Amino acid sequence: MNKTIKIGFLTPYSSIYPEMTPSLISGFYSAIPEKYHNLFQFIPEYVGQGGDKAITEAVNKLLNFNRVDIVSGFVSYKVLPSIIPNIENRHKMALLFDVGEYIPYNHHISESVFNNSFQMWQSEFALGYWAYKQFGDKGTVLTPIYDGGYHLQSAFRQGAEMAGASEMDFKVLKYLPEGSQVKGRIQEVFSQIRTQKSSFIHALFCGNEALEFYDEFYKSGLKNEIPLIVSAHMASDEILKQVSNLDLKFYSASMWNYNSQEKVNLLFKKRVADFAGQKPDFYTLLGYEAGLVFERLIPEFQKRDWPEIRKRLKTETIEGPRGKRSFFLNSEYATPIIDIETIGFNSSKVTKIVIEQGSALKYDHKTYEKIHKENVSGWQNPYLCV
Repeated sequence: MNKTIKIGFLTPYSSIYPEMTPSLISGFYSAIPEKYHNLFQFIPEYVGQGGDKAITEAVNKLLNFNRVDIVSGFVSYKVLPSIIPNIENRHKMALLFDVGEYIPYNHHISESVFNNSFQMWQSEFALGYWAYKQFGDKGTVLTPIYDGGYHLQSAFRQGAEMAGASEMDFKVLKYLPEGSQVKGRIQEVFSQIRTQKSSFIHALFCGNEALEFYDEFYKSGLKNEIPLIVSAHMASDEILKQVSNLDLKFYSASMWNYNSQEKVNLLFKKRVADFAGQKPDFYTLLGYEAGLVFERLIPEFQKRDWPEIRKRLKTETIEGPRGKRSFFLNSEYATPIIDIETIGFNSSKVTKIVIEQGSALKYDHKTYEKIHKENVSGWQNPYLCV
């Protein structure tokens, strides 16, 4: 009888995606043949907002008390160095997930740590590159302080700079401890942008603040004056369906098309529907991709051949709904396929049209170091975990 592989799963709180962990685990099991489901057991460990102390204590508990074989879950790259020594000292391995709020390190981290990222920063880089080519200099990046603390805005601005931009305004809304950060405050900023005659606005807001931004932007009248470019999260179905009553048109970038008719995407949706009876989101997709590579290594997991599992995870690639994926952070880490989209609403229905293929940044590029150096916020919680 095969011994169960115990996977300790670090589970942060997210008011924006409260089902993030169940969705990911559903995706994982959807990729694994049912007869092997009992081979893998998930042990969730709550970590609040995912700060250094909470993550470190949770990892220690999972390794020392629960005796897990694999550490997994949502971990920020800012916290990663704190947990690697314990994982390595116990001769364990980790497969960690993130939205892509930070770009990975461009240097060696660990032979025992693997990652699956949604790579949102890559969509930001592609949007910045495209925005300059399309609209020229003097764009404005607009964000509240929370979203501004990640690499997303840095990646956008570096993309524009690489395309040839020499001027860009960066506006961070001042934080108020109570009340909305957007309503009743942002119209003054919109007036400044109108006076400055920005060539475009790039908005980086999440959750309710994203909804409030759309409403305030619509009221400002700027929709007929200045092109609006929004983050991938702001262009998600979860957000757009709540603002479909507004007469707006804007641009964004997508790294996974839910409605794609590609066989791999149709199979993904069918497997998730058969196993969990739910509509998949990008967290489900992250879990499914991990499940695909684990399914390939089932003989090794049954034998608990950890050296071979580590070796294979360094080189294995899978073809999933968003293209080629790999799991080891080095210069060969797979870059995403990015679609630049125009988004509008017709009779409260969302319409998305792909207008161009976006440019991703290779994982050995010198811009990595530049983006890392200019980010000093130290935000430790994973993006959208608020």
